[in-house]
Amino acid sequence: MRRPRLALAAAAVGLALSASGCAYLNPVQTHEFYQAADGTNANLEESGRLMAGVRNAIVVLPEEGDPVLFGAVANYTTEEMTVELEGTSEGTVVFSGRVSVPAGATVNLGVGENAQQVPIGQIDVPAGANMALTVTANGQSTEITLPVTDTSLEYYRDAVEGAGEGATS
Repeated sequence: MRRPRLALAAAAVGLALSASGCAYLNPVQTHEFYQAADGTNANLEESGRLMAGVRNAIVVLPEEGDPVLFGAVANYTTEEMTVELEGTSEGTVVFSGRVSVPAGATVNLGVGENAQQVPIGQIDVPAGANMALTVTANGQSTEITLPVTDTSLEYYRDAVEGAGEGATS
C-alpha cells in the first residue's frame, strides 16, 4: 500500500516541476519589446519630449491601382504641426507627402473619407520587401524601415478595395 502512494506522490511532484519549467525556462513575451502590428512606428522627440509619431506605417500593393500608405500620424504637442513623410527604395525617392496634424490629434493615413492619402505612384518594390521612411517635423528627423505587403491578407484587400471610391489621388 505504501509503494503506490509513494509512486503517485513522486509522479505528482514530477508533473508539477515539468509544468512549471516552461515558464521558468522561457522568457515572458511582455518582457521583450515588440510591435504587435504589421507596420512600423517612428518617434520624433524635441528636448527629450515626444513631439510626434508615425504609427503602424505600411505600404499595401493592391492588385490594380497605385500602392497605398496606411498608418497614422500623431501630434503630441499643443500646436498644429506639419509632418513630412518620404519613402525611399535603394536610395531613390519613391513618394513624399506632407500631413498637417492638429494639436494633440492623430490623422489616419490610407484611403477613404476618414483618412488622408499620401500619393504613391507605381513603385518597383515587391511585396515582402522593405523601404525606408523618413519622418520630419520641426527640424527633427528619423528614418525607419517601412514594410511592403500585398492584399493577400483579407483586411488589407477590404481596406484598399472597399474604400477605393472615396480615395483621392
